Amino acid sequence: MKIHSKTGDMGETSVLNGKRLSKNDLLIHFLGEADELNSRLGLVKAMHTDDCTRQFIEEIQKKLMKFMSHISDIENEKYYFTEDEITVLENEIDRLSEKTKRIDQFVIPGKNILEAQIHLARTAARKTERIFFAVNEQRHLCQNAAAYINRLSDYLFVLSQC
Repeated sequence: MKIHSKTGDMGETSVLNGKRLSKNDLLIHFLGEADELNSRLGLVKAMHTDDCTRQFIEEIQKKLMKFMSHISDIENEKYYFTEDEITVLENEIDRLSEKTKRIDQFVIPGKNILEAQIHLARTAARKTERIFFAVNEQRHLCQNAAAYINRLSDYLFVLSQC
């Protein structure tokens, strides 16, 4: 299997629905940020010792792939997010929040390597969210996807405190 197609050599790339876009299109920037976020989550998953957390992060990674598919094929409703998917994330945030102390000051990342990596994933989630909303100004995107990406950074913040 050849990995190099040479079709992107002139600054364009294809998305899932087959359309060709400039590599500088906001949609492509979003996909790049979401890909980086997914990789950062993979590092957190690899470093974490709790199997349940590792499994939960892997499910988030799968949702990110769905998220990227939604952005690449906006019209395909099979990539739309449901309220149930948001609720699962909110329930995990609530569960983890019960295990942490109330925070009344700014958090400085770096207690340990894992916590610092979680914060890097959290900031990548925030950046992905900002670009999502920039894309949303140009193309109408699933609002449940917007809520999901917003909750994801909340989840990562709470996870960093556990």
